[in-house]
Amino acid sequence: MVLNETEYIIECNFCRTRNIIHTHPYPCFYMEPRQEKYANLKIAYVPYWRFKGLEFTLGNKPPGFKVIDISCLAVNKTSMPPTLGLRSQTQRLKFLHKDIQGSFLPPAISRKEILHKIGESGDIKVHIGEILSLIFMPFFQDKEKIYDGLTGNLIPMQSTDPNSNLTANKKSPNYNLKFTPSICPNCGWDLKGETDSLVLHCSNCISFWLIRNKKLNRIKAMFSKAKSDIPMQMPFWQLQIEFSNLKCSTRAHLIQIANIPKIIKKEDTQQVLYFYIPAFKLNPKLFLRIGKQITLSMIKPSTTQNIPHGNFHPVDLPLDEGVQAVAPVLMNLCTNKNDTWKILKRERLKLKSYCLVYMPFHASGSEYIQDTLGFSIQKNSLKFGRQL
Repeated sequence: MVLNETEYIIECNFCRTRNIIHTHPYPCFYMEPRQEKYANLKIAYVPYWRFKGLEFTLGNKPPGFKVIDISCLAVNKTSMPPTLGLRSQTQRLKFLHKDIQGSFLPPAISRKEILHKIGESGDIKVHIGEILSLIFMPFFQDKEKIYDGLTGNLIPMQSTDPNSNLTANKKSPNYNLKFTPSICPNCGWDLKGETDSLVLHCSNCISFWLIRNKKLNRIKAMFSKAKSDIPMQMPFWQLQIEFSNLKCSTRAHLIQIANIPKIIKKEDTQQVLYFYIPAFKLNPKLFLRIGKQITLSMIKPSTTQNIPHGNFHPVDLPLDEGVQAVAPVLMNLCTNKNDTWKILKRERLKLKSYCLVYMPFHASGSEYIQDTLGFSIQKNSLKFGRQL
């Protein structure tokens, strides 16, 4: 079986057996060499770090955002290509295993150094939905000549790199994938969900399970009222956040921060404020807009004894990163950004409670439409988000 980088579950197409994949501390992949004319030469695999996700830049202005997908050389060899370029996106990546022929150079630049390098600047950055992985790129070596393992092109050697020898006695790193059966811990029924979803559900005992910390954790799930013919249920993290300095815990606080033209009533001061963060990846501009719109709408989902009909969009944004997304969503919806930012930049957000809320969307042409709140999501945006 060949797995995609974004998949959390492996499924056999023959017997339909499903197992949850655990990669710790990060996924490790390799690319297969393609140049048969160099098959008699020694193969060396050189490590590259790859980082991809959504980046938000915070300050006393609307959040900046962009999608990033970068790679950088993980060894101190100046002659090697500094990045993988587009290869990490266009080539098939396979999980590392012990039977790969060739030598492997161990990474000389640590994961911590890479994360520090990505975040180094005077701005405060928040990364959402990020994936950090180690990719081994193949190279052929013939004495002092080195060839690209995919294109066969000669790599020009630099005089400043005296250690040009790539061969080593290092075999494939001891990287073992761990698996958990995709069955309900409560009743033993098969769990349902897409292979790239972090949340699975059991239709037998009506339970929902979050893949977190190498195990299945039961979580609360709620649904908004919908017609029976709704084809798509979209997931959102409902988060109650505790602030130590910023007054942002009730609906009345939200009305003041967002400058909503509404008279604050007594029930507003007692109503708990929940942030609604998309539990799925989108382009960052749309991600912020939807998070702001649903949070401001202050919806009231309800529990149900039955799981609604229709498809469930996969939950591919982890809970911890949903909490990180609260800061850019809050800065996007507040009106007095300068004063809010002065307080928020000193905050340490604490998750007080959470649950997963599914909202119904119906299909119309190239969009999914949410009738109650009056907004839509392009189908292509959802397709793009599942590749992030």
